Amino acid sequence: MASLVKAGRNTWLLLGGSNIGLVVVEGKALIVDSGLDKDSARQVAKALEELGAKAHALIITHAHADHFGGAAALKERLGVKVFAPKFEAAVVENPVFEPLWLFGGASPVKPLRGKFTLAKPCPVDGLLEEGTINLERIEGKILPLYGHAPGQIGLAFEDSFFCADAFFPLETLSKHGIPYCTDMDLAIATLKKFEEKAWPFEFFLPGHGDILKDPAPLAEANRKRLEEIRDKVLDLLAVPCDEATLMRGLASALGLAYRDLPHYYLCRTTLYSALASLEGGGMVEAFIEGNNLLWRRV
Repeated sequence: MASLVKAGRNTWLLLGGSNIGLVVVEGKALIVDSGLDKDSARQVAKALEELGAKAHALIITHAHADHFGGAAALKERLGVKVFAPKFEAAVVENPVFEPLWLFGGASPVKPLRGKFTLAKPCPVDGLLEEGTINLERIEGKILPLYGHAPGQIGLAFEDSFFCADAFFPLETLSKHGIPYCTDMDLAIATLKKFEEKAWPFEFFLPGHGDILKDPAPLAEANRKRLEEIRDKVLDLLAVPCDEATLMRGLASALGLAYRDLPHYYLCRTTLYSALASLEGGGMVEAFIEGNNLLWRRV
């Protein structure tokens, strides 16, 4: 059951499986992410009633099902306008893209069509770009948090920063082992900004986990995990390997067991982001041998 927790002067976080942010000013509310499904929408409506506020806008920080799956229900229930970054907006309106790219661009198999990877579509009313925004007289700032998702953004408002899935709680790192990442270089750069306190806010409201005053230690742990994954991939390439060998070796090195197909494919994306980072740094390359696609150190 989600619980409503006050953060800054005019900000709240609805804590749940995926957190939902609220900005409330003089009875007007801005929602940050929608949660997974219609149950999340119901919880948001209840929280707004408790706060005596009416929502006019919904910001989607990134288009993963657990963060926008409830958007259509919220739009229908509350009549909010939906805003998202350009890349992510395409997925919000065409959610099949998420399982499609997990399955290599082909029509996704049934295990990738559950609600955790295939959300309900929702029309997007406006696109978000980096910089100042003003939605129904609630003024904030959009900041880039690329890496976990290609176009992921955060919302800064007064003393608070809604920072999406830039980092995960230690419990999540321990449980899942390999955090989902589409661009490892960008994700690491984003995490370093939190470590270096580039964003001097009083409250940091993440997409998962509790409100933080100082996200630097958690950002460091997330960065080190991504770097550990990249280093282990390079270690495994002491001899040429195919993808399946790398996936087995990575799981073994991290003490991880892939639970099901969605977990495997999510982790595979992070493996690809590690390979892309290493290839971009001139450390590895792909090649074909005996009709097999292999990777090797350069």
